[in-house]
Amino acid sequence: MPERRRLVQSMCESSVYLVNGSMRTLVMPEAARILVTGEGVVCFDIAGGRKTVEGAVLAEADLMRHQIILMPKQS
Repeated sequence: MPERRRLVQSMCESSVYLVNGSMRTLVMPEAARILVTGEGVVCFDIAGGRKTVEGAVLAEADLMRHQIILMPKQS
């Protein structure tokens, strides 16, 4: 039972990474919401903080591993 409680408490947030070639940069460690716009991707945390990654696209959302992968938009 304690394991189930731990999973429920940590299910809503995911780490957001920007991957550019072999470089992987942490954008936001605990994002609760991701918004894809025409200009890029906006990440929001549970406290209302936000970070915009201009020129990025959503490449992968691995919700089992709590990871969101962004990549630079291809021209």
